[in-house]
Amino acid sequence: MSNFILNERKGDGTYITVNRADVNGIVSDEMAGELAGMIDAAGKVSKFIVYRSAGADFCIGRDRGANPYAPPKEALQFRENSETIFGFYDAFRRSPIPVIGAVQGRALGFGCAVAALCDITIASDDARFALPEMGHNIMPTIAMSALVDRVGRKGIMYLTYSTREIDAATALGYGLVSLMVPRAKLEEEVEHVTKALTKAPLPAVLAAKEYAGVALNMDVRSASAYAKNLHATINTSPRMRE
Repeated sequence: MSNFILNERKGDGTYITVNRADVNGIVSDEMAGELAGMIDAAGKVSKFIVYRSAGADFCIGRDRGANPYAPPKEALQFRENSETIFGFYDAFRRSPIPVIGAVQGRALGFGCAVAALCDITIASDDARFALPEMGHNIMPTIAMSALVDRVGRKGIMYLTYSTREIDAATALGYGLVSLMVPRAKLEEEVEHVTKALTKAPLPAVLAAKEYAGVALNMDVRSASAYAKNLHATINTSPRMRE
């Protein structure tokens, strides 16, 4: 599997690259499990993660095996098979450090879900996003679950029912990506973000990710109280001045 995934530490970051340019960044379930483990491990030793793919496309979907549309033998087996993907999606949410995604070319189905799950997603102006599952008679709720706390209802429903590709500008409007840049500037912008994170105190980096992951599920009063508590706790720490 090591030939399909590159995992390296550089400075304060862990850089994870899906190295499958020959198949447009497709990820198998086995790879998804391995990637989840890498994200979990990075959270213990790094300040941020950069997630990207080699080649012209970010990811055009999952590798579903020899017969991708064969029905499962029974519901429990299907649920067990899908647990790997849900576990991979959750790795982005449970990571204590931010994940920066760099997206070029097509991000379809699974790839669209991954782009949405990154805390910061920088897309090149040639990026395209889609949820094509309904067009293949596949219930799309696994992919939809990755978008549900990232993208508004109108965007999710259009992607789900239309199955059409949207461009990076539309994805930016949906909130699926953070920033759109010219293809030639993609790595430069990723580097800009990673440099900012490198300069930031680790307690603040961790607290901001914690707050974003929890406060969105709170009412406004509770979210404000939580912010007040974190502000006092983190800003008075000597580690903020190291």
